[in-house]
Amino acid sequence: MIVSSLSALSRMAIVSALLALGLAAPAKAQSPRVKLLVGFQDATLPATVAASKVLNGAPYDVEWVVLPGPAAQLSALYSKAIDVGHMGDTSLIIEQGKAKADWTHDTAPLQIIAGWRANDTQYPPIVTVVRTDAHVNSLADLRGKKWAFNFGGFNYLQYVLSQLKAGLKPDDFKPIQLVDQNATAAALNAGRVDVYSGSTLSVAESIEKGAARVLLTSDELDIPALGVFTARGDVLRDPAKHAALADFLARLNRHWAWYANNLDAVEQIFVNKIGQTPARAKLTALYLKANFQPLDARLAAREQHIANILFDADVIQKKIDVGVEFDSSFNTAILVQ
Repeated sequence: MIVSSLSALSRMAIVSALLALGLAAPAKAQSPRVKLLVGFQDATLPATVAASKVLNGAPYDVEWVVLPGPAAQLSALYSKAIDVGHMGDTSLIIEQGKAKADWTHDTAPLQIIAGWRANDTQYPPIVTVVRTDAHVNSLADLRGKKWAFNFGGFNYLQYVLSQLKAGLKPDDFKPIQLVDQNATAAALNAGRVDVYSGSTLSVAESIEKGAARVLLTSDELDIPALGVFTARGDVLRDPAKHAALADFLARLNRHWAWYANNLDAVEQIFVNKIGQTPARAKLTALYLKANFQPLDARLAAREQHIANILFDADVIQKKIDVGVEFDSSFNTAILVQ
């Protein structure tokens, strides 16, 4: 009995020693921490989200990836370099329209999960702008002009619908496709082109100086003009990433409230972090102040109308169902107060 008792004590001592050294049976493996790779076309939103501190304490990690232009965002999504990409609400119309296989809710490789829109009425989200020295007084005067655009997103749609409204085809003017909005805006601001379609913000200084003027707005063309986050289908089907995305979007919604209440701080962020002049930062802060919008049947109907127009104009080669491009399961997250 004494020997047996000593043996038991010895075994307990050995186990205790092994536990102390970390050599005992391993503990149950923990699930790896989720990381969301979020693409954005510039550094503005990552900077203001960081300042708002809404991601503090999140049970997952967010890594921002800055990639200018919707084409770069789409490429990164397809290559799985990012999980979520930033683009315009009509980008997937073009993608679906050129896809060989038909998209359904279950097979769509990409879906829009959230959309927001700038809410300062003095700054139309998307515009077609002409230089004053190009002497464009009507849509008909666009004929023969140098027109800068970038492919993808609602900048491209603004370009296409503007020419359709003018009754023109690309052969009737001089289309100049550049890599992204920064390049197209720079071309207009420098006087290298006569016409530009894209964000008001990028050409606002030329407009304020009288060197350019707005010819058509996105509202006049019934373009919703939402900035959107688009996710890959495999990301949405991953329960852990789906849950992280819902929480991420809810926190971003709180960020928009913080943004609206801290415009002075936002201006300083754009000066100190983005390198803008104080005048440009003030304009940017107002222009980018936004709110999430519901992904609902009304939005889908507007987008479907646009898709039908693009099909009739032979911009896309097949009729599509735009409804499959939206995942409305995050509506609760983006609209919660």
